[in-house]
Amino acid sequence: MTNGGNRSGKGALASIRVVELGTMVAAPICGQLLADLGADVIKIEPLGGEVMRVIPPVYKGVSAAFAQWNRNKRSIALNLKSAEGMAVLRGLLAKADIFLQNMRVGAVEEMGLDHDSLVVDNPGLISVQITGYGTEGPYRDQPGYDMMVQGLTGFMPIQGTPEKPRAIRSVQADKVAGYSAALAALAAVIHRRAGGGGQKIDATILDSYASFMLPDHIYTRSFVDAPPEAPFTADIYNLIPLRDGKIIGYLLTQDQFEEACRAFGREDLMRDARYSTPGGRNVHQPELIGEIAATCEGKTVAEVLAITRAHRLPFAPVNDIDGYFDDPQVRHNGGFVEFETEAVGPVRLLNGIARLAETPINACALAPSLGAHTDAILAELGYPAGRIAEMRGSRSVG
Repeated sequence: MTNGGNRSGKGALASIRVVELGTMVAAPICGQLLADLGADVIKIEPLGGEVMRVIPPVYKGVSAAFAQWNRNKRSIALNLKSAEGMAVLRGLLAKADIFLQNMRVGAVEEMGLDHDSLVVDNPGLISVQITGYGTEGPYRDQPGYDMMVQGLTGFMPIQGTPEKPRAIRSVQADKVAGYSAALAALAAVIHRRAGGGGQKIDATILDSYASFMLPDHIYTRSFVDAPPEAPFTADIYNLIPLRDGKIIGYLLTQDQFEEACRAFGREDLMRDARYSTPGGRNVHQPELIGEIAATCEGKTVAEVLAITRAHRLPFAPVNDIDGYFDDPQVRHNGGFVEFETEAVGPVRLLNGIARLAETPINACALAPSLGAHTDAILAELGYPAGRIAEMRGSRSVG
């Protein structure tokens, strides 16, 4: 690995320091989002390294999983079971803007790192805790991984069927929690800069995922006393199989519907009462797309997309991952970056979440090596070189 991202000091959050005591995905992705935006994110790791460093695939000693969630950070390895290691962490927290962690519920209290204890020395501190289910309640002590939360939120029967519920094969509940925590942390920073103080933020994977996944699936449960209504939607995710692949599309507005009918020679569909309103087209979307699909039999993806794009219709190819990287719009947007590293050669990572014109994100950064910045961070805290050497010798730092 490298020594971390290029800290030019020009990012939008260049004045913010984050101390991250995070593992796995939720807290690390929150830290990476803040680091991508320019914050100085100091990742605290045990002497053996964070667990994600050994999650496969591992190439030349570098885990792709760790690289995905930890770029643009600085790494310091601390033995938090030693008094000296804890003293270093407390020194960092005394000067931090944000303390980010996703340890088990109760761990920070046991270590004396709870928000009430830390604000004694740092009244403006923003403490961000990410847990599976919350710090109180019947599930507080239960492990909260992505698949448990997917099961709890009620979305698996929608992703599959009531008879065969299916999880989304992505740790998206963890990722959404990381994004939600980053948003909350930035709101707290703005509040503090407006004259407020620090505060504690509790972000849960359960609540974050539910708020992201369920809004469009609780329409019929939103007005508690309202009578049951007819279905307002059917399956709006419908594929059109073609000779060399598949495309996906959606026809809702009147203009799009009529243009599609003309483009595919199905003007007769304009006289079908099922499709006469946006609501009807929503409910009968599978049948409508099926009618369009029948006109495309035997055609290639390129041939059908040429029609849909010429008529400005909302259709797109169903790419695999390689297809995403080859997609011309993705390449035009700079949706990913490729760069050379000494450690593993060429690397490909997804680009930042947005393009900031004045404070651009540097996505060409591999995650730091374990303890790559230990000496530099200790020196910033005022430790002389001789003392740092002694601390290494005693295994208080690494």
